[in-house]
Amino acid sequence: MKINRDHLVLTVEGELCAGTEAVARSLAKKLRIPCHTDEILEEAWRISGISRKLLKRYESKPVRSAFDLTASGEDEMHIPPARAFLLAQIAACRELAGQGPCVLVDHHSGAALADHQDHFRVFVQAERGRRLYEYALRRGFSLEKARRSFDREDRLHDVNFRRAFSKWGKASSYDMTVNTSTVPPEILAAHIIRYLETVTQGRLIHRTDAKTQRLIKQADIVYLDAFHREKGAASPESTSSDSPEPPPDNLITFPSSKSN
Repeated sequence: MKINRDHLVLTVEGELCAGTEAVARSLAKKLRIPCHTDEILEEAWRISGISRKLLKRYESKPVRSAFDLTASGEDEMHIPPARAFLLAQIAACRELAGQGPCVLVDHHSGAALADHQDHFRVFVQAERGRRLYEYALRRGFSLEKARRSFDREDRLHDVNFRRAFSKWGKASSYDMTVNTSTVPPEILAAHIIRYLETVTQGRLIHRTDAKTQRLIKQADIVYLDAFHREKGAASPESTSSDSPEPPPDNLITFPSSKSN
């Protein structure tokens, strides 16, 4: 069975400074569908209820501390802010994917849509030297200064994404892996779309693990909590009887992927 274009969602993840967003935006432009990156963060902030200031404070700590499940300095929160934001990013990706065809960039999007039938996973790589040069340009560093911090940040980048999916970055976990070292993003996007024309649902990679499955369930609960929080805070006028009701199970659901 061919992929249903009406429900197609592409997730594009990649190595640090490998040109992931450029590939994603080229794909979205050619397919004429939305590309979400900052929108994922905005939605995650809304769902989590965590202030940007508080999140930045946790993000500045070592990754191990930021994702610690047992220690939280905030008495009013049941889980640490960084962990809550991880779940909120997954919930945000699932909500955006449920709205229709789109391209999602990083933010644990591949793990978030592990149960989506028309989900096509792309991973972007590049040679270390090219990534280092791009890193220096983005930070405004000299190459010598960039070398001192690149390896550490690159390692933290990988550890962060493997928190949601242990096989993150492994070629066997993706439908297509591309390298931006020598081929422009626009050309790579054209190759990806050409492959999409022939691929069937049965050939798509739907590989996950127990950790990812647990995170998806927890993220759906976080989304449900946010829904009830916002509904409870809404004015009587906005909660009239003609307001749309949530799905029967109150969780994020994807449209049927059966072809017409």
